[in-house]
Amino acid sequence: MLSLLAAVLLASAPTSPSLSLLTPEDGPAHSARLLGAQQAPVVGAPESTPFPDGGLDARIQELTQRVGLLQEEIDGIRLGRPRSSKIMTTFGFILGAALLFGLPVLIDGLLDSGTDQDLKLIVGVPLTIVGVVGVVMVVVGFSRGGRIAREKKARRDALVQEKTQLEAELRDLRARRNGMRTRQWQPRPSLPLIAVNF
Repeated sequence: MLSLLAAVLLASAPTSPSLSLLTPEDGPAHSARLLGAQQAPVVGAPESTPFPDGGLDARIQELTQRVGLLQEEIDGIRLGRPRSSKIMTTFGFILGAALLFGLPVLIDGLLDSGTDQDLKLIVGVPLTIVGVVGVVMVVVGFSRGGRIAREKKARRDALVQEKTQLEAELRDLRARRNGMRTRQWQPRPSLPLIAVNF
């Protein structure tokens, strides 16, 4: 009977925090998992990769500007013979036609011993000289224009090859930078489980 009365009195008595076996602490309470994650470092976890430094971005910007300048220079190169060579060749053809008239007249004047020999020579010699000058202009225009066209093509091919190499390097650097920026490390700490028996 006394034990029943003691049990009723203990059940109806208000509980106090001082009856707890654990001493209260000032400050926020932390769970055991958070405390373990803060105190115990994860063994074998990779270090976070920093962002690329300014040197990589500066190199990418330099390559981008260089590729732009090369593209402008490539666009400015016009293949084919220059205009001056074309004009020289055109005038050469026009003047070279005089050779078709002057040379027969000159030959006829040299072979003829008549009264009109002097007239034929006077007409044939200037026309022949003009025709020869025209032929020389055609030859010089073609040879000079062909040489300049080959130099332009070689220059353009060299620029295209250099631009291709720079673009390959630029793509590699951009891929490396994007890979560094998208690489994210998510730690997965492994905490040992502790079983406590009360």
